Amino acid sequence: MKHPIKWLESHPLKRPTRRQWIRILAAAAGLLLYGLLRIAAFLIVDGQPAQRMAERWDSEGGAAQISCFFPDSVQAEPETILGFEYMLKSKLQEASIEPPSENARLFASAYSAKGKITLSSNLTSVETGAYGVGGDYFMFHPLELEPGGMYFGGDDMMQDRVLLDQNTAWQLFGSYDIAGQPITIGSGPESHVGVVAGVIRSESGWMNEKAGAAESTVYLSYEMLNTYGQHSGINAYEVVMPNPITGFAKGIVEENIGFEKEKLQIVENTSRYSMLSLFGVIGQFGTRSMNVKAIIYPYWENAARGWEDILSILLALRLVFLAVPVVLSVLWLRKCWKTRTIHWSDVGNWLADRREAHWARQAEKKAAGQKQKSGEKES
Repeated sequence: MKHPIKWLESHPLKRPTRRQWIRILAAAAGLLLYGLLRIAAFLIVDGQPAQRMAERWDSEGGAAQISCFFPDSVQAEPETILGFEYMLKSKLQEASIEPPSENARLFASAYSAKGKITLSSNLTSVETGAYGVGGDYFMFHPLELEPGGMYFGGDDMMQDRVLLDQNTAWQLFGSYDIAGQPITIGSGPESHVGVVAGVIRSESGWMNEKAGAAESTVYLSYEMLNTYGQHSGINAYEVVMPNPITGFAKGIVEENIGFEKEKLQIVENTSRYSMLSLFGVIGQFGTRSMNVKAIIYPYWENAARGWEDILSILLALRLVFLAVPVVLSVLWLRKCWKTRTIHWSDVGNWLADRREAHWARQAEKKAAGQKQKSGEKES
């Protein structure tokens, strides 16, 4: 085939007709809208740190984050979690999966129970919503802290720490700068004096607010909530662990969590926004909102499920917009083939020529490199 420039010289372009201009503009608009929706989808996923623990744990993509949500009828307790994690360690050892270094961990996990607690300062008392948490909860949920605040972990020395949201902090102390202040956990003679670890800023955004993130909520250890507050058992368990092959991590959790998986909702957060998963959401249209397992999701899972619905719609629109330039291009190529404007044999020959020219340049570079090395040795 002739060089593209020479080919164009021998086939002078005609001024596009009005119909052709419409097709060109339609194709350009389709590509533009596809690109904009793709950027919007990326920003939505990027703005959900609670769904991206696997990326923070293993930047090379070798880990998966799995979440389990329990109905009230399933009485999950810390002992249940410990039993599962003992089994998890043995399963990973059987699969010859070892930590990357001597002091590294194979997995990290967290659990939480939603309930209510009464808190008191020297000014007043309030009853507020609460999450009793255990494990590495704040690794999975890196909530934003007011200056001076700090997270607490599973260390026994920090079991009496409490993180207040801004609304509760203002009601109890009239200030956000209250890290280290004493606070009474519970009411009556069974109360306990703890310490304010800090103040968190509620997660903003329309979806988070609709999901319940704007409600007054405090965070304390599961032991404190279990002893001095009210709850109906652990609602959520999260784990990030090695995932050498697709589905490995989720399969281990489903088989060993200790309850019938039909009663639970088990989610692989790592891939929930992939194209394949979103097609599954589209396939569940009309039935997805039917909660037949009687599970009350925490606010972050409600928000994630809401974004799944929106992202599935954006995916469908992206495919529609992408189909416009694809279909128009196919029609144009078909027309060119019919009118013999383009001869496919010439296209094949031209591509073959380009390939041979590429390998010839590579051979010249290799020969020049070898010549340079031999000259350096002689000198």
